[in-house]
Amino acid sequence: MNKLSAEPVDGQGDAMTEGRIWFPGNPWPDGHRVAEFQWKGRLSPEDGAGFGFSLKSAPYDEDDRAELDGEEDHPFGGGRATWRNYGWTTIDAMQGFVAGTPDEPLDFGRLSEREFHVDPLDQVAEYEDHDDYAFHVYLLGHDSVADHRIRFPVRQAPFRFDIAWNGRVALTYIGETEFEYEFRARVSAADFTGFELPRDLNDDDAQALLARCVRDADAFRLDDRGSVRRFVPAT
Repeated sequence: MNKLSAEPVDGQGDAMTEGRIWFPGNPWPDGHRVAEFQWKGRLSPEDGAGFGFSLKSAPYDEDDRAELDGEEDHPFGGGRATWRNYGWTTIDAMQGFVAGTPDEPLDFGRLSEREFHVDPLDQVAEYEDHDDYAFHVYLLGHDSVADHRIRFPVRQAPFRFDIAWNGRVALTYIGETEFEYEFRARVSAADFTGFELPRDLNDDDAQALLARCVRDADAFRLDDRGSVRRFVPAT
């Protein structure tokens, strides 16, 4: 999948979104609030229609009380002081993942029936570059995430879904290579912001590609404002 842009989509994506992210075994069993979330897409002749997420958590210690300053040890990443040094988590799509092709078009009407398995561990073992991963993570430094299981279990509106996202973590910043740890994220009412387009794909070819890869193509319009052209939901 081609790289997704890092440009935020103004006015879309997180106005009504709520969620939490958990790292089982870290000092906060109740997890962390999702402070920012965007659900983006990309359309390309090489890969078809793809999805990607951009997630930022609240500060790890947002809910801490003053008496919780001890450096008790935890199986995932050590104590609170260690985690506080890194502030919060960000997970951003690098390659993203394929959601629709001409052979298997994306159907938002049936999206809640699907599960996407992204970067399975046997595939990740063959990667030669960190940019080959679907997502980049900043957790306890620049670590790695893989073996994602992504579902859209509840459809709240034509392009608004709840998202259930599980994956595995390797603490590569400190030299670990095994995906020993887990994360879980749950996001409610996430709005799809649309499909970004390559600069060298003209409008007619882009429209034809959208029609081949997305069954709901008529529900999108071309938006060429800003530095990134995209097909966005028409309503």
